[in-house]
Amino acid sequence: MMDYISSVTNNDRTATATMFEHYPDLLTPEDLQKALGIGRSTVYRLLNGGQLKHMRIGKTIKIPKRFLIDFVMESCYNDSVAEDSPQS
Repeated sequence: MMDYISSVTNNDRTATATMFEHYPDLLTPEDLQKALGIGRSTVYRLLNGGQLKHMRIGKTIKIPKRFLIDFVMESCYNDSVAEDSPQS
């Protein structure tokens, strides 16, 4: 069973990486807006809230593509877990 789960996770990660292949390895907040189809304030809310890992180079914010892929993968699995959980 664990081999199946690992296989699904690796396949999902590969598909997600392919989805973002035309973006640079270090994204700007503007790149992130385009990649996720979200607004500027939402990008900064994700960054400042610690939901999306990033780094600063001087005053510039850079998001390694790997962090974007991790964020998308985590969001997908957290949403599916939340949907499966019983409602109070």
